[in-house]
Amino acid sequence: MSDPTHRKPSAKTQRGATLIVMLLLLVSGTLVLLISSLSSVRLQNARAQTTADALTQAKAALISYATTVALTPAGSKRPGNLPCPDINNDGIAETVCGNASGSTGQNLRLGRLPWKTLGIEDLRDSSGERLWYAVSSNFKNNTAISLLNSDTLGSITVRDTFGNISHNGCIAYSLPKCPQPGSADAAFGTGAVAVVIAPGAVLTRQTTGNPQDRSTSGINTSSNYLDVATLNGITHDNQSFTDLSSTSGFIQGDIRHNNGDWILNDTLIVISQDQLMSSVQKRVAAELKQCLNEYAAADGSFGRYPWAAKLDPAAPVSYDDTSGITFGRIPDNPFDTTLSDSNYQMNDTWMGNCNINSNSGWWLNWKESVFYGLADAYKPIPTPNDAASCGTCLSLSSSGSGNDKRFVVIVAGKKVTGQSRNNNADKGAPANYLEGGNQNADLSGGYTFTQAGFSGTFNDTVVTP
Repeated sequence: MSDPTHRKPSAKTQRGATLIVMLLLLVSGTLVLLISSLSSVRLQNARAQTTADALTQAKAALISYATTVALTPAGSKRPGNLPCPDINNDGIAETVCGNASGSTGQNLRLGRLPWKTLGIEDLRDSSGERLWYAVSSNFKNNTAISLLNSDTLGSITVRDTFGNISHNGCIAYSLPKCPQPGSADAAFGTGAVAVVIAPGAVLTRQTTGNPQDRSTSGINTSSNYLDVATLNGITHDNQSFTDLSSTSGFIQGDIRHNNGDWILNDTLIVISQDQLMSSVQKRVAAELKQCLNEYAAADGSFGRYPWAAKLDPAAPVSYDDTSGITFGRIPDNPFDTTLSDSNYQMNDTWMGNCNINSNSGWWLNWKESVFYGLADAYKPIPTPNDAASCGTCLSLSSSGSGNDKRFVVIVAGKKVTGQSRNNNADKGAPANYLEGGNQNADLSGGYTFTQAGFSGTFNDTVVTP
């Protein structure tokens, strides 16, 4: 006789159990997929951060190189010089990457980051690849154009992932090569000074249909690392660029084909003209500060400083010290008027450690853009036994210490909208170089100069003792 307490489960009960099992499997599978997805996102983020860190370090090293360049012995060394790229993958910058005008050596201005020359570690992106580097002809170290100052513009065009220009290397003085003479870019330029590129993993280049060859035979060929993409019918190829062109430059990854495949995974970081000059102008200002401090400390100067060179819109630019002028340009040697006005037998020349003493080399590029203000108490006036001290001296808008500055040095940035530096009238007007309160300096009874961060309307660098 069958035992009623051991009946088989009903079909309904069996179906319920099966559904529970299926639900558990579904939940488990979903959790696995979710965890896997989160892990993948974390991995992608970590890889992106590795690349970003390497690019940031490279950018900082290049700016530091340009800012700290030794200016002695005199020659072609200039604040703002950037190294040529490394063409043979030995970590050392090549000695030449084109002639002074930039008409030769275009292919030598793109190579790997010269990490040994920069004195940094061998930086790699998240794919383990060394970084690549392109330099504007206007800022290359050797052979350099003679002019490099705050008005020198970058010449490399860069586009975003949608193909829009973010930095236009086509600028006014390259006309008729540049097609837009009426635009702001043509007038002032937004081109990059340098570009550092993380090449990423191997891709199949659109133009060849073949995977990039990073074997020993292809290791120094840029097309095996840098990618190409066609957007809106325009082909953008990162393996080469042309200075002063609005069409031939670099494009930012990441870009996919319509089928979802990667076609460009180069990651770029740009050094803009403003970013470089915000540091280089500080170096120039520091050189002048050193010269003035050394002069005042020398025997015979009694803590005083030379007259400034007069600003005169009706005459050619002068660098002669001028009696009674306490705001103007930095004077050249010899300081004949300073010496004749003073009964202290002050020095008529900059001292030995001053890097503008020879009035040659890099300083010739900058002297027009550097201004000098002198506090009344430190003038070379003929007052016997007068101990220089600040009753009412100069001050800065950013300083809470009051009117206690003996002098001020202002390095003008590149032209902003409304400024012109083309003729004697332009060059004699401070408003064509300086912004804010710096352009209307009246030093009688002290004066407050404007010290602020760089912006589209202000780019003066101001230092005091």
